[in-house]
Parts: sequence; structure tokens; C-alpha cells
Amino acid sequence: MDHSKAVFLSDMGRCTPAAALSSGHQKYHWQTVPYEAEGVSGTLLFAGPETEAPVVRLPVEASGWHAVFVGLWSNWTDSLLKVKLTGDPAYVLMRREEETETSHDPVYAGPSAGRVNNFAVDERFWKYADLTGQDIEFAQHNAGMTAPAYAAYVKLVPLSKAEVKRLQADREAVENKRLFFMHDGFGVLQYRPTSREELWEHLEAMRDTDFGTLLWCVGAGGDVLNYPSRFGKMIGDGVADYPRVGDRDISEALQVLSGKGIDTLREVVEYCHGMGVKVHASNRMEAFQCSAPFEHYFTGGLYEGHPEWRCADIDGREIARMSYAYQGVRDLVTNIFKEAASNYDVDGINLIFNRGAPFLLYEQPLINGFKAETGLDARDLAEGDERYLKYRAGVMTRFMLNLRQEMDAIGRRRGRKVEISAHVLNDEKTNIYYALDVPAWVKDGLVDQLIAYPWRDGEIDTAYFGRLTAGTPVGFYPEVMPRRMSPEEYRQRAISSYADGADGLCFWDTYNRNQYRKEYSMVRRLGHKDELARWDDGAGEYFLSRKLLSVGGYVLDKYPPHWAY
Repeated sequence: MDHSKAVFLSDMGRCTPAAALSSGHQKYHWQTVPYEAEGVSGTLLFAGPETEAPVVRLPVEASGWHAVFVGLWSNWTDSLLKVKLTGDPAYVLMRREEETETSHDPVYAGPSAGRVNNFAVDERFWKYADLTGQDIEFAQHNAGMTAPAYAAYVKLVPLSKAEVKRLQADREAVENKRLFFMHDGFGVLQYRPTSREELWEHLEAMRDTDFGTLLWCVGAGGDVLNYPSRFGKMIGDGVADYPRVGDRDISEALQVLSGKGIDTLREVVEYCHGMGVKVHASNRMEAFQCSAPFEHYFTGGLYEGHPEWRCADIDGREIARMSYAYQGVRDLVTNIFKEAASNYDVDGINLIFNRGAPFLLYEQPLINGFKAETGLDARDLAEGDERYLKYRAGVMTRFMLNLRQEMDAIGRRRGRKVEISAHVLNDEKTNIYYALDVPAWVKDGLVDQLIAYPWRDGEIDTAYFGRLTAGTPVGFYPEVMPRRMSPEEYRQRAISSYADGADGLCFWDTYNRNQYRKEYSMVRRLGHKDELARWDDGAGEYFLSRKLLSVGGYVLDKYPPHWAY
């Protein structure tokens, strides 16, 4: 991109309708505030967390393909801005990143680590788009997880014909679509979406990126779900007093959506397919219960109705888990996945084993079976005895075999394979301890993709998984954690993972990561496996920060008012 040809739209006071703008603080209005920054000055828009400002439109008056950037600011607060072109089906959400280090510059007066930078406007890449006949809309998020919204400017960088040709070819390169977008179908509902369009806002960021598959959680886990099911309850059903405000938002959002005839799983699948993104219906394999004050909210009917199927530790104590040693537990989990694969056009299912281990311990059917096979009482052995661990894992492997057979049968009826992806734990030893015989799954073709997760913050043994899946049809996709890293850290992590044999990468809670556009400018491109070594972190090209000189007539670059607080 040739940034020297950039055009700045910095007078946000040109937004329409004019009646939605005010020079002062006013409910249901965007406040217009003059500012000066390095390289740009104009009028920014601000709305507080309770302003409920309406949608406004910024005239673009440009045609042809451009790279579009948005100037973000906030003062001592988090921020959340919704942006879309008038021709787009949905908004995307943008937040500012916090500082990672404390600035000791007395002139710059930078904030402490973990705070947004009050003294800079952050310029962030948004998208490539043909702007012909389009304007830009800005909106505030006014429900659920509300926050202030700021918009300082829009920057447009025209693309040459050669750049447009390369961009279009890149978008068609399916070999780069090797990223998994892990989407918590519970937490995102705290934004209280009550329409199709508001659901789409949390998916739109995948468009024209290297994300090829969405892992969409079908609920809070276990049999507490976010779609109408024969085998579980809807999140919030029967709850009168909520443990958190966000939990009420989730429940009420689902009630409104259901009342409108909107099935969250169906809506997600259809929208993603429209973007060329596959969907796996995902569920947490042990999220059947939680302790006070969440027991009435997260605990499902299986846990409450069948205490005889709960896990038992080596000393006989009941553990708050449902044991896969019992056919009834295996049947319920299988039926939920069968329901998703049969009734919805999903491309696969995703088993989340990295939430809630253990899955079986010392239940009577296991003790009896092991004793019949070996003559030994498992409770007399060390907890890490390989003989019992292997026996216990065999129970889970038989569950996986049955699930594979069920998905294959559904695939034959549909004329299209139903993939199975599984989130497993971080290394060989940890997996087998928790009854996950991953080598057997690979050998017998019980999974199509393995996604290794840093269980209990343990480091993923990427080299082990790379060797395990090399030369097999099973793909290996390590989870890239922590959730927040610099663009360069993301790039280096991807390079290292690919060198160890990864086929792609997975990103837990991507629906939040994509809001931080500095980081996402790298994340969205990490499927370009063979190009990463030639790149830099993208600073200047995809993101930069401009020092603020003044806002609303207050000098900020020298002796700012903040020093008084």
C-alpha cells in the first residue's frame, strides 16, 4: 500500500443525520469534539456507555478499491465501536489495545500497563473494499456488554490494479484457509444479540481472512444449550435469580431470539457458509454442572437426574463430573452431536476435552471390568499406573469409535462427510492420564483434526503432535495462547508451530480477539504458512499510533489535565 496517497476523513461532524450529533453531552446523541494529532486533525465522535447513540453515516465520496483504516481513541476507559460499509450485511466490533509497558516520558505521559493510551489516536486496519457507491456507518453497542464508543477518523489508501489483482487471487487461495476460529456460543451472548444481524456481528470478522472453519459452541456445555434441543435445556431455563448480570443478558437474548423464530445454530451455519467458512458444532465434554452460586444456572438435567452416574475418586469420594463409564452419559453426549449433525447443515462436530477433565475415574463398572481383565483392584494401584490408565482410556476410545460410526452414517445419508475435530490436552502423558488415547484415535481414523490446548497452562508439545499426525489424514492444529499477544509474537508462534508439523492454528475465543485490530491484523493472515518468514510485524502498514496534541481545546502533549487525577 502507498500510504502517501492516503485520504483522511477526519471531520466526523459530517456524519448524518445531523440531528444525531451534539457539541455537548446529550442522551441519544454523539458528542462532536475537536482534536489535533500528529498528521491529522478534525472532529471526533464520542458516546458514553449509557448514551444510546443512534447509527450515523459518514459520506465517503470515493470509488474503487481501498484499504480502509479507522482512528480509535478513548480516554481512561475501554471502548467498543461498531463499523460497517452501507453494503455490508453486518458490523464489525473494534476495541483499543491496552499498553503493555509503563511510559516514564514526562512529556508523553503514557499510561500504566493494562490501560489504554489516553494520549494517542490508534490507527487500525479494518478491511480492503471497493468503496464505489458506499458510505461508512458507525454505531454504538447499546445492549448487554455496553461501553463508550469513539471514532476519530477514517483513512483511505487507494489500491493499484496490480494490488487489487493480488488481493483477489489471495482471497481465492483455499490453501491458506487453515485457521480455526473458536467461538464461545455462551460468552458472546453477553452482548445480548436479539436479531440475526446482531448475531452476524460476531462472525463477520472472518470474512476474507485465513479462517476456514468456525468451531461454534452449542451452549454452556453438557446438556445446557443455546439452541432448541430434545436432549437438553436452553441456557437460563427455570432460572429466577441470576449469578451475574451477563447471565441474565444471555438468557433474555435467547428468549427474544427464540420468540422471533431465530435458531442460533442454524443462523450461524447459514451465515458462515455464505462467507465460505465451514462450521463444526462444538460442545464441552464435561460441563454438566457447577458449584454455587452457579449450580442452578450451569447444571443440567443429566447431573441432577442421575447422581449414580457421577465420577468417584480413588478414595470413593464423589467428584462433580459425569462418568463416561456409564452408557447413559455416553448416549446423551452422542445424541446431542447427532442432533446437531442431522438437523443442521454443519460440516463437523468438535469435542472440547480441554474443559472439565477428568471424564472417568474409579467408577464401579471400571473397577469391575479391570479386575475381570487383570485380577487387580485399580484402587490398590498408584493413580498413574499405566495398566489402569490404558484400560480406562479404552472406554473413551470405544466412545470415540461409536461417535465416528454415527457421524459416518449421517454423512452417508447427507452425501457429505461429517468431520470430527477434538480439543485435546497438551502432551502425550497428560492425555493418557485423563483417558484420551490420542495415538489410537489417529491410528484408527477416529478424528479428522486434533487441536492441542495448553491444559492448566502446560506447554503444548507441538513436536510430539507433529510427529504423531505426520503422514496421516489427521490434521494438527495447536491452540495459540494466551489470548492477547503482539503481532510479532503471533507471527513467531505460528512460524514455530508450522516448523513442528502443524497443519494450521486454532484461536480460542476469537470473537474477542478480532476486536483488537492491531493484533488481528496479523492473526487474520496466519494461514499464509509459507510467507510468514518474509513478513515483519506490520507496524506502519496495518497499525500505528499518532500522538494527540489536544482534545476539545485541552492540551494533552504537555502538562495534560490527567496529571491532576
